[in-house]
Amino acid sequence: MSRSEPEPLAGLSDAQVSVVRSFKQAHRSLRRRTGRETHRLGGEVSQAQFELLMELRKAGPMAVGELAQVSGLSPASVSQMVDRLSEQGHVNKLRSKQDRRIVELELSEQGAATVEPIVDRWRQRWREALAEIPEKDLAAASRVLDRIASVYEDAPESGARPDH
Repeated sequence: MSRSEPEPLAGLSDAQVSVVRSFKQAHRSLRRRTGRETHRLGGEVSQAQFELLMELRKAGPMAVGELAQVSGLSPASVSQMVDRLSEQGHVNKLRSKQDRRIVELELSEQGAATVEPIVDRWRQRWREALAEIPEKDLAAASRVLDRIASVYEDAPESGARPDH
């Protein structure tokens, strides 16, 4: 390993440093992409709102509190975003069949029509990007990414960033 490596990478093998650098580059690319897809929708749906629509697409109807929990946002923020999504016709609000006091949210037909073209585009990009990589390598990459995710999940709360 090069002596010029930043302190957090000191003591890592060259291969480990390479994985960290590749992850950081992928993370930066993802951050730059954030919002580009929703920008193509004419600014009608923000990135955060789009992610709520994707959660509803994936998991089906759920209450605001549940949606807030899975999205990592506050219930107040989610409630505000959902009100706007409902006004725009992207989500339907339904009374829970189990408890009429609870309002559940579901992706509307319009909401599905909003997210499906984006999902289809990304599914195709992923297929193309991963097509020639052997299954055993994909399984190894998945294990590595899961381990990297655990580094960020278990990061100390001192305010220090684990990547610097």
